[in-house]
Amino acid sequence: MPTADLSTFMSRIDYQRWTGPIAEAADPLLGLCTAVFDEFDPAYLLGRLPRIADPDLWLAIEGGEWAGFKLGYRRGDALLYSWLGGVHPRLRGQGVASQLMERQHRHAAAAGYRFVETRTRTANNPMILLNLRHGFHVAGFEVDAHGVAVVTQRKALESALAR
Repeated sequence: MPTADLSTFMSRIDYQRWTGPIAEAADPLLGLCTAVFDEFDPAYLLGRLPRIADPDLWLAIEGGEWAGFKLGYRRGDALLYSWLGGVHPRLRGQGVASQLMERQHRHAAAAGYRFVETRTRTANNPMILLNLRHGFHVAGFEVDAHGVAVVTQRKALESALAR
């Protein structure tokens, strides 16, 4: 039985930066979030999306459908907060999240950001490990208002450009 190499498989996924108004991304993002996250509360996305500054949305598109995303926004002059992201379960473990993260970070560095920061629930070990593999370090820990333990991770973008 013939097998396809990873580069052939990965070539069917197109990566794009969203350039339209962020409000126009709300419905397709909501659909993807409900596929990606168990028990996703639409109010979490729809309540915050209109208030974020300088949104930066990266998409993984497979067969014309949104299959993954990475959404960040400006927090101050030098910090991009990487707020929300995920990959459809059928594409997990295939490097899609890494590709989205790398594109987000390259674009953020080119746009003048010096740091990227994210918060991740401690139960989400795959995301914490992915962040560590991409140069993040643990910058903090807290229990949020809902009683959920959260790790804050930060990365200096200059170091990514020097590689």
